[in-house]
Amino acid sequence: MDAVEVELKFEMSDEAMARIGEHPAFAAPAGTSRLRSVYFDTPGRDLWGAGLGLRVRRSDDGLEQTLKTGGPGAPLRRREWNRPVQAELPDPAALAGTPAAKVLDGDAEALAPVFTTTVERRRWCWTRGEDVVEVSLDQGEIASGARSEPIHELELELKAGRPEALFDLASALNVRGRLPLLLQSKAERGYRLADDARRRPEHAAAIHIPSDTPAAAAFREIARSCLAQVANNAGVLRRHRSLEALHQTRVGLRRLRAALTAFRPMVEDAEFAHIKTETKWLAGELDAARDIDVFIHESFRSMEPQAADRAALAELGAHLLRAQKDAYERALAALAGPRYAGLMLAVARWLEVGPWARSGELERLRGGRAADFAQDRLDGMRRKVCKRGRRLERLDSQSRHRLRIKAKKLRYTAEFFAESFDRRGRQRRFLEALEDLQDGLGQWHDLDVAPQLALALAHGQSAETGFAAGLIVGRRRAATDDASRRAATALAEFAAAKPFWR
Repeated sequence: MDAVEVELKFEMSDEAMARIGEHPAFAAPAGTSRLRSVYFDTPGRDLWGAGLGLRVRRSDDGLEQTLKTGGPGAPLRRREWNRPVQAELPDPAALAGTPAAKVLDGDAEALAPVFTTTVERRRWCWTRGEDVVEVSLDQGEIASGARSEPIHELELELKAGRPEALFDLASALNVRGRLPLLLQSKAERGYRLADDARRRPEHAAAIHIPSDTPAAAAFREIARSCLAQVANNAGVLRRHRSLEALHQTRVGLRRLRAALTAFRPMVEDAEFAHIKTETKWLAGELDAARDIDVFIHESFRSMEPQAADRAALAELGAHLLRAQKDAYERALAALAGPRYAGLMLAVARWLEVGPWARSGELERLRGGRAADFAQDRLDGMRRKVCKRGRRLERLDSQSRHRLRIKAKKLRYTAEFFAESFDRRGRQRRFLEALEDLQDGLGQWHDLDVAPQLALALAHGQSAETGFAAGLIVGRRRAATDDASRRAATALAEFAAAKPFWR
């Protein structure tokens, strides 16, 4: 049967389950079942590359083959095709008429097991009027060869009624249990496990926006991908301190904020300001750790001290490590706290059922072509960067930082719509010029920040620490002229690059 699955998933722990267990959704005795699912694909991962997951599941009711849409960063709503089968192997006939048939092109015999999930599922049913939500707690493991990792997640699936009911229940449970939103499917986790035993930080997933995509659909796809990048890297960061996981969490946030700016004419509703404020708060909680990381790697470790300076630099280094530890603890506290969990759920809800999605005044924009919408927005964003950049030599550090943010948002927006315009050569040249501008302004910004951070770290410390900070301040200031020339050159090359959307 061809159906649409509407669900939310959350990372769970025994402690969280104890906190939410008193909610009426768990009042009735749970139904319990054991599920074993084998996921199949070609050796080249053709199905997964096309955004499809194929499994055969064994349950108390027998064997069922399921094909689902949804690769990395899968959305709240996913299509699925379910068919009973006779063996724990894919049935090619049952794939007829599905997207998988086109991908496989008659070569279903190439399908082979990739990984297996085995879970014990406890299931409840929550109702409110005509709304019905199935509540499931899955505990078990994903295994691929000798590799495995645990599964402990809560899933809410809408069986009848309105999507708002799903979010209402999720919000009530989140207030009790601080549930981090999980935007990785079991399929995505399984593929990552099969290809790499470690859970690495995740870079932005590719976004495909054909030119005739409705603008509302384009926004949702882009924003969901950004939200998934934040959630997935925050999950890595909560498990172990990682500079790259922190960086990719921040990149996901910046990309999400760029999407909010790009689509603002279409999505600015009564909840928009709150979303902007909360994402800015979270970015601020992560900034100190990033600034210290950059300072350590680009300023402190690049020093080549004289013998007489080494003791002072060693003392500053010890202080830096303490400051770094405090900054990471601040970041981790934010990512483990109720405000973060509430923000992620609020964004997910807003994307699906926010006022912008129902407003009659915005209907024309929502239904317009993504390429048309992108042209106007990219034009405006490019003009602002060029206008502000004309006075680059007269800008102070804060104004240069604002210019850098505008350039960064333009770059992310241009990348979002990379496939909406068939001008690959011009697109590549434009993005390279924009990236060079962003890097040049970024280097200049880091040189501005380094002396301030060094002096702040040395404040109230020993004379040796202050002396070491002074050495770094002097060296970084000496590099400012080179950085300013590089930024000016990059700005000129960017201004000359032809927009690929016109």
